[in-house]
Amino acid sequence: MTTPIIHRLKGTTMNPGTKVWIITLLVLFIAGAAFAGDKISPDFKGIENFRRAFPQATSVVSEVKQKFTVVSFTWNNIKLQAFYDRQGNHIGTTRTIAVNDLPLAYQVNIRNEYPDYVITEAIEFDHPVDGLNYYVTVEGKQKSYVLQISTEGAISVFKKMKN
Repeated sequence: MTTPIIHRLKGTTMNPGTKVWIITLLVLFIAGAAFAGDKISPDFKGIENFRRAFPQATSVVSEVKQKFTVVSFTWNNIKLQAFYDRQGNHIGTTRTIAVNDLPLAYQVNIRNEYPDYVITEAIEFDHPVDGLNYYVTVEGKQKSYVLQISTEGAISVFKKMKN
C-alpha cells in the first residue's frame, strides 16, 4: 500500500528554493486558468495593452484583420469589442446597446430627421480622443443607413445601404 503524499511530506521541511518553485507553478497555473478559454492570435501586438486596460476580461478572442485587430471579450458581464491598430495601440471600444438605452434626445432627433425609418440597432463606440459616439442603424422601405451620432448629438450618415 502506498502512503499518500501528504503523509510522506508531513514533518519534512522544504528548502526555500523548492517553496519558491511550487509557488511559481501555482501562480502560473492560476494565471493560465484565468485565460484558459481565451483565443489570442500570436500576431496581436497589443495584448499587453489589452490586459492592462481589461485585467478582468474573460472569453477573450482576438482576430487580426488587414488594418486592425478586434478583440471580443466579456468584462463585468458585458460583451465588448476593443480595436487596436497594427502596432497594438488602442483605437476604441464598442458594445451593442438596446435602442431604448440611447439618450432620449438622440432618439427624438433621429425620429425627427428620419420619420419613415425604424431604429434597429445601436452601438456605443468609446474613442480615446473623440469620446463617446453612437452608430445607429435605421431601416426604411427602400434604404437603410448607419448613422453616426457625435458626443454633441450631431447626426451624420456613416454608411448608406440598399434593402
